[in-house]
Amino acid sequence: MNILILLVSIIVITNLNPLNLLYILISAFSTYLAALIKKHKKLIFILTIVLNVGILVFFKLLGYNNFFNLLPNNIFIPLGISYYTFQSLGYLIDVYKGKYKPEKKLFNYLLFVLYLPYLFIGPINRYDKLKETLYKKRKITCNNIFNGLIRITWGLFKKFVIAGRITIIISTITTNNYQGSFVLLAVLLYSFLLYADFSGGIDVVLGISHMLGITLEENFDSPYLALNLKEFWRRWHISLSSWFRDYLYIPLGGSRCSKLRAKLNVIITFIVSGLWHGINYFFWGLFHGVIVAFQNKPNENHKIIKIIANFLVISLLWIFFIYPTSLEAFQKLLTIFYTFNYKELFTNLLNLGLDFWNLIVLVITLIILIIVDINHKKLKNYLYNSKLEYKLIFLSVIILVILLFGIYGLGFNVNDFIYSKF
Repeated sequence: MNILILLVSIIVITNLNPLNLLYILISAFSTYLAALIKKHKKLIFILTIVLNVGILVFFKLLGYNNFFNLLPNNIFIPLGISYYTFQSLGYLIDVYKGKYKPEKKLFNYLLFVLYLPYLFIGPINRYDKLKETLYKKRKITCNNIFNGLIRITWGLFKKFVIAGRITIIISTITTNNYQGSFVLLAVLLYSFLLYADFSGGIDVVLGISHMLGITLEENFDSPYLALNLKEFWRRWHISLSSWFRDYLYIPLGGSRCSKLRAKLNVIITFIVSGLWHGINYFFWGLFHGVIVAFQNKPNENHKIIKIIANFLVISLLWIFFIYPTSLEAFQKLLTIFYTFNYKELFTNLLNLGLDFWNLIVLVITLIILIIVDINHKKLKNYLYNSKLEYKLIFLSVIILVILLFGIYGLGFNVNDFIYSKF
């Protein structure tokens, strides 16, 4: 089965663009060989890190943002370059530190790096955890197939039914240069858009893997139920947060130093995380870092109020994802506080791209999303362990809803998932 998985992965990656395969193989072969070579181990390790980080930085700071207009606008950008680069570097660093022995079988390592489902959207996997499920003999069972389909259809529901509608509203607000209350609505909705889009993509990845008998780590844990930003980052994009913690924050000194230095380490880590998204996200990373660095562990008093307040802070900071430059993001953010056009917003809700019934569908599905998120562990256990006929009923209903209410086009592809470009 693994041979077939690797072949399909290579074919699909090559079909999207042969250069995708080229850059992935550069990362894969360089880290694979560096982990095995014992002579001049430190030098080889440093050179391999520089090579992979250099390629990543080139495309992140130059390619995605055309920094200083140094590159042509039609330059090819490798899909998912961050995910396979971080995954490969994590493996190399762990081997170098002696956490585990290097993988000697090239086939196994290529499967670890090129496994298609998580290649373009994550999660970022750790070799020592993934090898236990990726390399073992597996059976495709009826139960695994249906449980995987449940996860996939739920992810598609979030992507096509919820995220598709929110995208229309936000696009209308940004293209028409709305300000004040419209910007506030945009940032609040963007929180749901990004979550539905990103976690929906991860649901598809985990669902496909479940069908193949492969268990991947969860990447989200009801993040908007967090009481503060520090807790939010333990629940949001968990694989990336833990990667930066283990391979950047802790090597910087972590919390094993003076309080001031520890706070600085947090800020530096978040700034790098912001730059990982792109040069325009520097301030997004900076603000998150400063807030997290100086936050204390929250208590459970006034829990609902803290969840709402934290959600508002997170939403306001997403503004750097909505507008193309930091300057425009700051300008639009300020209008929320000095342009009081809330009456105009309510009278123009039906002029933001969705008619009345589509707005009703959006509100209902957002309520469903919130309810499911609050009870996701119980619902998952119930569905996964329920009888086959109940699974068929759920699948039939959710597929029908996606077909009736989904918003998608004939040209849909992996690029349409927001986080695939990171």
